[in-house]
Amino acid sequence: MATLAHAAYRFRRTLRFAYGYVASIAALPLLLRKNFAGELGWLELLIAGGVVAAFIGRVVALSRARALDEKSLSIEIEFGLLSLTLAFGLIHHFGELYQPGLYLLVALLAAFLERRAAMLLMLVAIGMDYGSLALSEDAGDLGPFFVRSMFTTGFALSSVLFTHVEIARIRASGRRLIAEERARAAEEGKLLRNLSPAAEAEGDEERLFHASVEEVRHALYPLLRLIKASLDLHTLALLRYNEERHELRVREAASDSDDLAEGPLQAGSGVVGAVLKRSEKMSLANLKPGYQGLVYYEGPAVVRAFSGFPVIDEGRLIGVLVADRVVDRPFTAADEALLAQAVEQILRTIRNERLLLSLERSKRQQSTLFQASRQLSTGSSFDEVLAGGLRAVSTIVHYDFAAFTSYDAETKKHRVDHVAGDLHQSLVGLEFRDNNSLTAMAVQNQHYLPYRGHHDPVTHVVFTKRAKLSAELRSLLILPLIWNEKSVGTLVLGSRKTNQFPESVREMLQVITKPLVASLQNAHAVRRLQELATTDGLTGCLNKRAFLEELEKSLRSAERFGRRLSLLVTDIDHFKSVNDTYGHATGDVVIKELGAVLTRVKRETDIVARFGGEEFCVLCEETDIEGARQLAERAREEFAATVFRTEHGELRCTISIGVATFPIHAPSGDALFEAADKALYDAKNGGRNQVCVA
Repeated sequence: MATLAHAAYRFRRTLRFAYGYVASIAALPLLLRKNFAGELGWLELLIAGGVVAAFIGRVVALSRARALDEKSLSIEIEFGLLSLTLAFGLIHHFGELYQPGLYLLVALLAAFLERRAAMLLMLVAIGMDYGSLALSEDAGDLGPFFVRSMFTTGFALSSVLFTHVEIARIRASGRRLIAEERARAAEEGKLLRNLSPAAEAEGDEERLFHASVEEVRHALYPLLRLIKASLDLHTLALLRYNEERHELRVREAASDSDDLAEGPLQAGSGVVGAVLKRSEKMSLANLKPGYQGLVYYEGPAVVRAFSGFPVIDEGRLIGVLVADRVVDRPFTAADEALLAQAVEQILRTIRNERLLLSLERSKRQQSTLFQASRQLSTGSSFDEVLAGGLRAVSTIVHYDFAAFTSYDAETKKHRVDHVAGDLHQSLVGLEFRDNNSLTAMAVQNQHYLPYRGHHDPVTHVVFTKRAKLSAELRSLLILPLIWNEKSVGTLVLGSRKTNQFPESVREMLQVITKPLVASLQNAHAVRRLQELATTDGLTGCLNKRAFLEELEKSLRSAERFGRRLSLLVTDIDHFKSVNDTYGHATGDVVIKELGAVLTRVKRETDIVARFGGEEFCVLCEETDIEGARQLAERAREEFAATVFRTEHGELRCTISIGVATFPIHAPSGDALFEAADKALYDAKNGGRNQVCVA
């Protein structure tokens, strides 16, 4: 019973979501036998009614799917099948005279449905036509069938091709209109902005700029309309002049004419060109109807009087104010005076908005710099300052690559200290001498590079020829970090976007580099103090206090994880006689060299410390007795082979080393030291210049 209920449920669900297929399949046998030709019986009428009902349902479903922007391939196929079913039924009933209607239907389906559905429906139409032919008395006559199939295929493919061509044309037209609108916005922007081109603005800056442009437009139009009404003018328009392209555009206008040409217009022709050339006002009267010297109209104008005034902003010609009448009434001195005042008001509007824009931009820059400076004060260690510096940079501009480099003027070496972003993490720690790289030149010249801010992966060497930056980076900026008039490093920024570091951005970054360098120098000083507190000034090794702290931590770790820990204790044989014979300066050289030898032979994880006088210790984690003994032997042999040249001739020294391993020789730190120290004395008593294990 449950199986029967489940089957009934599946049948109802299938009928609900695929009734279009069901109706088409039910009608197919009648279509193939051409049962719809002539008088229709009750079966034909019932199936025809079902197809029509299904067709209406699928039209509604398809409209709903299109409105919701949902995928509707199955619904489109059902809709197409029902459309073909109705078309074939009508052709069979009313005659072959209506066959071209099928071709038009296939073309419409190909144009408005998804391509896969359209091609499938074209094949279905050909198949239904062949099926009707195969069951008819003319089954052997394939000629007309091939002709109909060619027409069906041709209409479908032509529709698809035409649709794609039209879509491409519309997209190209859209791109062209967008480009023209951007160009117009850039032109309008030159009224407000003398600092940088419009392409440099983005985000909030771009919205701020366009808001200012709109404010100027809203202020100009009422002014022009008021003066037009006061002077009984036909047209009053402000033409924007592009000096680079030597062309004009209608910036704003109040006119009774529908024939104004927005531009671009040739600036050197007609009476407007004369106003531009002379940079002075010009008025004409008694113009003949059809006068063609007014370039701001499309074709001849019916104007009888004209007056034009140059618009000059801070000595630069930025446009022309044109006024005309269709009545033959010349412009009087009073009219010209009012137009001159209009020009002054236009300039005042532009300058006021430019000032407000500059103040708003300055306000936002100050806010950005304040936020950036807050990031710089969040850390005291070197790494914290670098991280804060990058956070400060990110408040000003987005980057895909950032790096800090340091420069040592004494050794003339550069080092990549920090890298951020998803590119080139492997550059951290890279060292290179002064070379022809952009980083080295920025340090030497104390000037940002590259000058245009573009990154050329072929010709630009940022650090070294081998360590090249990714070709994905389109913009590059290298800022020198200067302290006390000396370059101490650089800030390197890269972006996948072009023109990402314009002058306005670079200037803000240069502002924050000054406190950033100060923070870095403070961090260097703090790190130096930390090093002085933990390292020996003569050898650069850890001092006794720091070594004991490391020993305690290593012992806890070895005890927790059940690992071996070895300690080497060594001192220089007969060191007192070295001091007595060669002097303390030579003794210091010998001590320093022992520290260097131990540092060279140790592993990366081993720790070397000067414990006092000529005594040194080496802590070897995860090292057993044999490993520690081999390390001690390498150190002993290398130091014994070292030759010191003094005023009294060559000097060779030897060392004795005691080795102890935790927990084999001792269960604690103090006991480990005692065991290693006892082994050292055994080495001394055994003849020196040897290694003894506890």
